[in-house]
Amino acid sequence: MTDRKTLYNGLTGAAWGYFLLYVDFNIGPVSILPRFAGYLMLLGAIRDLSGERRDLILLRPLGTLLAVWSAGDWFLSWGGLDIDGHILFADLLIAAAQLYFHFQFLTDMAALAELYCAPEGRLDLRILRQRNLYVLLITGICLIQTVNGGFGSAVWSNGAAVILMILAILLSIALMVNLFALRACFKEEEVRPSA
Repeated sequence: MTDRKTLYNGLTGAAWGYFLLYVDFNIGPVSILPRFAGYLMLLGAIRDLSGERRDLILLRPLGTLLAVWSAGDWFLSWGGLDIDGHILFADLLIAAAQLYFHFQFLTDMAALAELYCAPEGRLDLRILRQRNLYVLLITGICLIQTVNGGFGSAVWSNGAAVILMILAILLSIALMVNLFALRACFKEEEVRPSA
């Protein structure tokens, strides 16, 4: 069993990791909030939470792959290049890794909510619903990106693609809020001075 402070820290990393995955600001072609930082935070969360949810450790290789892929893309962006859209097999492999990683990670977060949070708030069900929507959105974004040659293609300038990206950002923020709510279930009670 993992102590509450470690679980609290792991859930903090998970919440901010999801924020960094989809909220982005650029200076020219270079991201100020690189996605690989989000995956590194999720890997830290896996380390902290795997004592409580042992199957999380199985996500470490996928999380590492996604962090390395995102870091490569970030470093290439300094030269005005990107990694996506050049090798179809690699794009599909990364898309599949993302889908499995997020599905399983959020399933484990829902399981923690079911075990440790008050049942009347149904935080576990909210996380599961958001997990399902998140996976559907990632699928849609990856399909459009893979089929049409990346984010720089003309298809991304149409309204449907922009709506998908906005929905992904809103859903990431909702996930972040619920992961912070889950974190609150592990907050150590303040020590009250004895009278």
